[in-house]
Amino acid sequence: MSNSKIFITLFTAAVISGCASNQYSVTYASDPAGAQVYCNGEAEGYTPVTLYYTLDEETKNRGVLNTVPCRLNWVSGASAKANSQFSLSEFPNGVITTTRRPNEPNAHIDHSFALQLEQNRQMNQVLQNTQAIQAEQWRVKQQMQQEKNTQNLCNLGLLNHPGCR
Repeated sequence: MSNSKIFITLFTAAVISGCASNQYSVTYASDPAGAQVYCNGEAEGYTPVTLYYTLDEETKNRGVLNTVPCRLNWVSGASAKANSQFSLSEFPNGVITTTRRPNEPNAHIDHSFALQLEQNRQMNQVLQNTQAIQAEQWRVKQQMQQEKNTQNLCNLGLLNHPGCR
């Protein structure tokens, strides 16, 4: 391998690893799951949801990440503030923070919604698996058809190919 290829490979690896080290993941979870996460007033999704924060040098040196304020709202109307301060030394590779639903009325509504979300996630996974199986079946069918066509050309003497039987 030439020196220029080695340099480009090492440079690319350094850039990629440098960029990756500046990203810090915070997964917001809730008990029960399915609370809507709002950070700085912006809807970020239903728990669990992962957000990525860029670590600047000051934050790395301080060793503590202070995120924007996030709040979790359950469908029943219950609401709670999420953690917003994380120790980088205690959790160097990211963190999962779980916010418990406050003890307020109508908890059954939130538990029911969490169950619905989980069922939807499972249904989506089944759909993705089914689509992957169908795509593989189509690929195998196409490959078999191509092999059959090649053999037909061989049998007709129109193709001189190592794969001809």
